[in-house]
Amino acid sequence: MADITLRALPSVLRRLFAAFLIVAATGYTLGVFFVDHTTNATPAGITERYIGSEASGVDIDALPPDREIQYEKSPAEMLNVTHTHLISLALLFLAVGGIFAFTSNIHQWLKSFLIIEPFLSIIATFGGIWLLRYHSPSWSILIAVSGTLMTICFYAMVGIALWQLLGRRDPVQ
Repeated sequence: MADITLRALPSVLRRLFAAFLIVAATGYTLGVFFVDHTTNATPAGITERYIGSEASGVDIDALPPDREIQYEKSPAEMLNVTHTHLISLALLFLAVGGIFAFTSNIHQWLKSFLIIEPFLSIIATFGGIWLLRYHSPSWSILIAVSGTLMTICFYAMVGIALWQLLGRRDPVQ
């Protein structure tokens, strides 16, 4: 694996991986916008999303007309959100991390951190949603921190990999 780098790949593979990363980043970005739209990307918004507006202490009679009332998530809704995100994000990070593993000139500890951390954040984020819903609203902080860390790692891997994929090729050795 040490002999293969993204810059040394044949141009058809470089274009394939770059196209995948661009489309994956577009989809991930839409997901980030959705989270912002539904939670305002705040611990209070995350809490309201999963335990409902009334349980979160929101005065629903005072809500502006363009703001949706959030209802408590049922166990079926929780299972649906959790299982689809665990599977899809695990596969996304396997693919992105697999491509990123072939980057060059990245410290090994940083490369390992960026590849492994999102998997830990997936568990922390979606485990945190269950803890928030059934234990305490305080878990919204874990969800916000782990989700942010996962997103930073994703964009770092995509950015570095695209930089190397779209840059000049390594000379043949």
